[in-house]
Amino acid sequence: MGRTGIDHTKRRRAWLVTAGVCALAVVAGVTVATNTNVLGPRDLCDGWFSGEDAGKSLDGFGRVTGSTDNLGGCTVEQSGWLPGTTDAKIRLSATSVTPAHPFGRSEWKASGAQNILPGELPGAFDTDGNGWVALPSDCGPIGAAWAKGDRTVLSVVTERGDAAPAELARLTRSAALELAADHDCAPADSSARNASADLIQASAPAKSDPATVCGLDGFSLGAEAPAASPLREQTSGSRDDAWFCDLSLHQPATGLPRDDDREPFARLAVIRNPELLLSAKERHFDHAVCGGKETYFATDITDYVYSPDTPEEKAAATLVKASDVQNRFTAAARTALDCD
Repeated sequence: MGRTGIDHTKRRRAWLVTAGVCALAVVAGVTVATNTNVLGPRDLCDGWFSGEDAGKSLDGFGRVTGSTDNLGGCTVEQSGWLPGTTDAKIRLSATSVTPAHPFGRSEWKASGAQNILPGELPGAFDTDGNGWVALPSDCGPIGAAWAKGDRTVLSVVTERGDAAPAELARLTRSAALELAADHDCAPADSSARNASADLIQASAPAKSDPATVCGLDGFSLGAEAPAASPLREQTSGSRDDAWFCDLSLHQPATGLPRDDDREPFARLAVIRNPELLLSAKERHFDHAVCGGKETYFATDITDYVYSPDTPEEKAAATLVKASDVQNRFTAAARTALDCD
């Protein structure tokens, strides 16, 4: 073979190598672009948060994108086709709420079963990836399409996949701060903007001590203290900020045929967070000054509507009348907090 033929073969091999490298680069680029957020948008939802921060709140990995709508909401999606990528979808929306939020009658949006976000932008998140963060009270109504009152919360709902509650709380709080800044009502104090967004996790449901219900000394709901008391509790939050306790009855402990658990018959709270005081005041809950801080004792009691159902169950429960729950709780909390 002459030199010309050899040169042609070398050039052909070089071209094939170059083409192969280019093809691999294209495939790699497509893979990165469609399965990771490396080449994705830096900011999502009109700058509410970064794509990186959104990805941290969603389990697994994949490309993260966001889209806004004319109702003031934003949908964030994570997707990809490589093994290990995870499809997930969350939606954030600004909603005007009634002055009583989160303490609506028989419809509390914060309780002992939820993880509580304390501080100047309080909130609550459940284990399913849903929650809310309140904007500063100076913000007024935002999201007029859903206007109900003069306050605004930024709600988040996980519509597909899984989300880590702690990371989701940080993401939602960050978005709430940006939304407040967009409407010139962000906290003036820089410490509020830099405050921790750590959630206070709810305890696991546990059997109550009938003489020290919810961990409050002197708070007793039992006419007696039976060994098989069905009373169970779940608590969350902090007594320095906002603290919650849910009470329910665990049927197997009664020794009666019914073996399913019921919804809480009472939701109790101590509210000292300044951003929640107006909401508690709207409901006319009992209040006092405790340790120099204005404090409300919030209660939502269903009179054992759901459980126990029969006179026999009520006898087995050996609980005081539901109407006494509020008085006993308030008295014990006042003593525990050294109220005036």
